[in-house]
Amino acid sequence: MTHYDSLADEACVIYYRIAYHVLQGKDLKKAIKDEIRETIYETALTNEKPACPPDGFVVNTMRWVLYWMLTSETLEAVVIGAANEGYDTDTVAAIAGGLAGLAFGFDQIPKEFVNNLLGKQELQQLSAQLANLVNQ
Repeated sequence: MTHYDSLADEACVIYYRIAYHVLQGKDLKKAIKDEIRETIYETALTNEKPACPPDGFVVNTMRWVLYWMLTSETLEAVVIGAANEGYDTDTVAAIAGGLAGLAFGFDQIPKEFVNNLLGKQELQQLSAQLANLVNQ
């Protein structure tokens, strides 16, 4: 969304389609597998670490996001694994963590993550407002 490029477009479409399917109740890993078949990201299905650095280039970032989501069993493993990999860790962890959060749910976010959020009360208010808009 922040970079006009067909590669960024493809990554965003895949991300949003995965998110949509997860919100509709589909298993995260199944949604990923269905959405990346016949794309440049299909190699992620091997569950092998990508042969590129997680350096912020959209294709590399998405490959690492997919790797962490396909090889991790908990939200904590996704976020910590991505954050500890190095390079552009905040981007990879944020993107992977967003989808993992949708899949695992708020209750599976480790309490120490939630308790240390800056602006926690404001985020809670905004999320309640968003939920009200969705439910109208």
